[in-house]
Amino acid sequence: MKDLNLYKYQIPPQNYLAEEIILGIIIIHPNLVCHIIPILKKEYFFLESHQILYEYLLEIYKNNILNISELLNKLTNNKILYKIGGINKILDIIKQSQIFIIKSHNINKYTKEIIKIIQNNYIKRLIIQYGYYIVQLAYKSNISTSKLYNKASSYLNITEIKNIKEKSQKIDDLIANFLLDIKNKKYYENKNKIELQNAFILSGILELDKLTSGLTNGDLIVLAGRPSMGKTSLAINIAYNILNTTNKGICIFSLEMSSKQILNKFISISSKITTKNIILNKLNKHQWKEIIKTCNKLLRKTIYINDNSNTSINYIEYISKILIKENPIINLIIIDYLQLIQTNFFYQTNRAQELSYITRKLKLLAQYLNRPIMILSQLNRSIENRTSKKPILSDLKESGCININNEIKIKNKVENYIKIKNIIKYKQYIKYKLNSIDKILYLQKKKLILYKIKKIYIFTKYIFIIFFKKQKKLKITNNHKLLYNFQWIKKYFMSDYSLITNNKINNYNYNVRNILFESSSIVYDLNMQNYFNFICNNSLIVHNSIEQDADIVLMLYEEIENYNKNKLKAKKILDIIVCKNRNGAIGSFKIVFFPEITVFQNIEINEFEILD
Repeated sequence: MKDLNLYKYQIPPQNYLAEEIILGIIIIHPNLVCHIIPILKKEYFFLESHQILYEYLLEIYKNNILNISELLNKLTNNKILYKIGGINKILDIIKQSQIFIIKSHNINKYTKEIIKIIQNNYIKRLIIQYGYYIVQLAYKSNISTSKLYNKASSYLNITEIKNIKEKSQKIDDLIANFLLDIKNKKYYENKNKIELQNAFILSGILELDKLTSGLTNGDLIVLAGRPSMGKTSLAINIAYNILNTTNKGICIFSLEMSSKQILNKFISISSKITTKNIILNKLNKHQWKEIIKTCNKLLRKTIYINDNSNTSINYIEYISKILIKENPIINLIIIDYLQLIQTNFFYQTNRAQELSYITRKLKLLAQYLNRPIMILSQLNRSIENRTSKKPILSDLKESGCININNEIKIKNKVENYIKIKNIIKYKQYIKYKLNSIDKILYLQKKKLILYKIKKIYIFTKYIFIIFFKKQKKLKITNNHKLLYNFQWIKKYFMSDYSLITNNKINNYNYNVRNILFESSSIVYDLNMQNYFNFICNNSLIVHNSIEQDADIVLMLYEEIENYNKNKLKAKKILDIIVCKNRNGAIGSFKIVFFPEITVFQNIEINEFEILD
């Protein structure tokens, strides 16, 4: 006789008895609700009747009148009582909880275990649901493997976030762990040493390590400079130093150079043989032995080089996660370089937005992998228009400058709009409109914030006047951005039909009437560290020009005098400027660069002989 299957599919993971017990505990012991609310959400309950009952219990609790009579009155008045099973259901729930006797005002281990059972079943139901979605996506032929992997990872991340592992701890738990650690002092010291060693990687450049304390896990490091300055060589030198002094591995995404060129640089750095001789195969016996020795050394290291030139940010994320999962020894990711990374945007956007999206994704990836990511970047062309070619932080973005006579909102004793040239009198404080970072272009979740201007850079540039309705006008440089049609657009892309966003929630568009060239004038580049925009001339939203997502920003720079002296020499003296450092101080230092063998050396180290 065949078994009778009452259901076509298995019932999803659940434990209705545990749900009834926890609801009964809340009714009988309302003083425990404050401990239960943070770790038990409505959606954790499997039965709809239990979700409804929990929601009503929380509502009554907020009014400080949690008791059985108030609960019954509330359910009856809203015609919900019989929908959830009537009075008998409430009585059954209370009976189930009677088996637990809770004497303490704090939540006890029994209640914690019950909540854990409910949460675990909820996580399992989520995994089943998302697993079904992933299977359906896998059947679609037009979805690439990398996109499918990213989608599956995002589903798993959701279940991980909803897991019971709370990020906050009670002070009594912290103190207990602290005392136990001190009691076992040897374990405590060893654990700290291991954690400290794994928390960062030394770059091998002494002055850089002094300023930054090494490359910290989860950090995004931007290495920027003008073309042919040696950015790639510096990054490979750092990678080589890490490989040479530790057992850690590295991964390099090279969008500009081939893997063979990267290998040539590694061999040249290690063997001190010029890259020219390696490429042309002009090697004597001694040099050949050095290359064999170097190759044997590199073979024992974990190095991955991906030279796919047409690489998207999703592809980098996909490959990085797979490589580190298979090889946890990989502790540094280098990407060369930012401006060549593609995005998968299907809607119209500008390149500045794409680069902001890429750096944000890279920062999140660094935090997810708990590894430092170094991204190389070109500087914008504004540096070519300055007398001083020394790079500054705003050179990472092409946001433009605003005229000396424009007004921005400041707050001293009263709120007022004053001219930029008078800001210093007001202690350099401005008050500006801040949009939610996630929805910045949709003008949602607005609030006012008081923030100190970090730096004000002064230049002389050509000025254009933009005329709006109601006699409003704004003087900016040709490459400054305004919020237009939900995206940042530069002045030279505007037309007479452009609509510029202001800071009003209702009527927020201004038609551009005319754009006229005025003259050259003193302009200011206002840099604020954390946000994309601020308010100018009473209502217009203008773009802020600072790099947002990087934890450390390094600039590679060669002074013009040194450049003329070093043109024909075998070595150069370069400056490395730490423009931004969330982990410590900023500053600059000099370093020796040998272009022929692509080696960077600390300036106080004795020179070595190049093998010709």
